[in-house]
Amino acid sequence: MLTTSIKGRALDYSRVVGGRAFRGIVYVECGDGDDIYVVTRDSYASGIAKITIGSEIDDEEEVLTFGDIAEGVFNESWPACAVFNGGKLYVSDELKNCVRVFDSKGHLLTEFGKPGNKQGEFDRPSGIASDSSNNIFISDTLNHRVQKFSSDGTFITEFGSYGTGPGQLNSPWGMSLDNSGNLLLADHLNNRIQKFSPDGKHLSTFGDNGTDAETLDHPSDITVDPDGDIYVSDWANDRVQVFDKDGNHVTAIYGAAFELSKWQQQYVRGNPDVYKARRRVASLEPEKWFALPTGVAYDARKSRLLVVDSQRWRIQIFDKLTNYSDPQFNI
Repeated sequence: MLTTSIKGRALDYSRVVGGRAFRGIVYVECGDGDDIYVVTRDSYASGIAKITIGSEIDDEEEVLTFGDIAEGVFNESWPACAVFNGGKLYVSDELKNCVRVFDSKGHLLTEFGKPGNKQGEFDRPSGIASDSSNNIFISDTLNHRVQKFSSDGTFITEFGSYGTGPGQLNSPWGMSLDNSGNLLLADHLNNRIQKFSPDGKHLSTFGDNGTDAETLDHPSDITVDPDGDIYVSDWANDRVQVFDKDGNHVTAIYGAAFELSKWQQQYVRGNPDVYKARRRVASLEPEKWFALPTGVAYDARKSRLLVVDSQRWRIQIFDKLTNYSDPQFNI
């Protein structure tokens, strides 16, 4: 389905961006203007790539990779998530148990954190978000808590503990702030979303484990649009779930990439054996769908949702349409 229209909303498939340069992609973050920061991690190319994605089809361009600027910074590293705020990119690193801070041109400015379970220490930090005061929230995943820091890395507070009760966590991952400044958190192994106030008070919970329409299976990330709609990477269900601002289920999208991206086309056409192998498969239909989507980001400036389709090394993009009306046909 290229256009999902339901309950006064319309999400329209726009295009796909990706290819071998996105090998190991796990996360995406919007920067200034057309800038998009792509987080990749595997034994071949862990790091950050800065690309531009404009409004026109096939206008994406690679600008730089942080590893070329800050040489060696991602050696034996496992970057997880990133947030852009105050002209800086904050990147969590699960293996180094720290958060690195870069400028927009890829220069390393500072880092904070070390292994442990005390204040300011981490055990596999992942999700990261920032508020209007540039404070930073971090999912301290295997410590089953959230830590909050000022923009310079000074510890402010922490909340959460291991468990299944309200406000308790089991390996939290992606996070986002809603339009009221509350924190929405993907409670990964509890298969739910929890909402907290900025000071860590538990406000609500939604989602439950399963494959039914409104359920979740290992949610990995979350983002919010200006209308308050919530998008969740329903990782193991190979879909993105859409909820309203109160946590009521709206719909799901499963992917719609009916053609290869510009960079994927260049790779296939430039490799005769790959080209022939692709033409011999029984069906290209599976290429459309998400395969373990790990990240979601909403680009409010262009009213579009970016979905990290991790196993296919790409980003699928959906425009959120306003004043959309379903076509009427006489039969």
